[in-house]
Amino acid sequence: MREIRSNIARVCKDERGYTLPEILTAVSIMSIILAIGIIVLLALLERWRVEAAADQFAADLRLAHTRATEQLTDWRVVFMHDGTPLSRCSSADYCMVKLNFPYGAGDPTPALADDTPRVRRELPEWTKIKDVTFDPDCSHGDPNAVVAPSYCGSDAAQNGATRTLEFNSNGTVRTLRPGQSGTVVISSEDGSPTCPVVFNAPTSRIRIGDISYQ
Repeated sequence: MREIRSNIARVCKDERGYTLPEILTAVSIMSIILAIGIIVLLALLERWRVEAAADQFAADLRLAHTRATEQLTDWRVVFMHDGTPLSRCSSADYCMVKLNFPYGAGDPTPALADDTPRVRRELPEWTKIKDVTFDPDCSHGDPNAVVAPSYCGSDAAQNGATRTLEFNSNGTVRTLRPGQSGTVVISSEDGSPTCPVVFNAPTSRIRIGDISYQ
């Protein structure tokens, strides 16, 4: 029994605990790893929100195109604000509205369809429509064309203010000012990251671009 007690005492005597500097070092390393993990997670959440917003917006553009061709009338997607607030949609990020009937160049502008309520749409929280640019002269039917307005002449730069897309019953899309292909840039609230949603006027093709950071 004495030998057992002697062995236990010897083992306990040889054991050594952690010193204060070692504990502080371990806590510091864990804190740094945790901080890096939180930063990465927040960045991923921000990216996922922007991607979700771009997916939602592109889906609504495709929906407007489908409704226009199936119902044989024009549908508009209006980004707030387009000069004058749209009734019952002024507080939305964008709004989908149906026109009474389709019309072509030179026809009187038709009224909105009163029997169809405006579809108010909100982007996911902490995302927004950052920028809208259009390519009035440079796409030449290229469905993948994305050309800055400044490359198409001084008059084209003024078209960057266009905030309404109109999907026509014949399967095309146009802006209410002269324009063809264009890009709607979705971003986080602070402006980065961004995700472009590109449309082509002759075909109404909608595609989502790659996420980028500025």
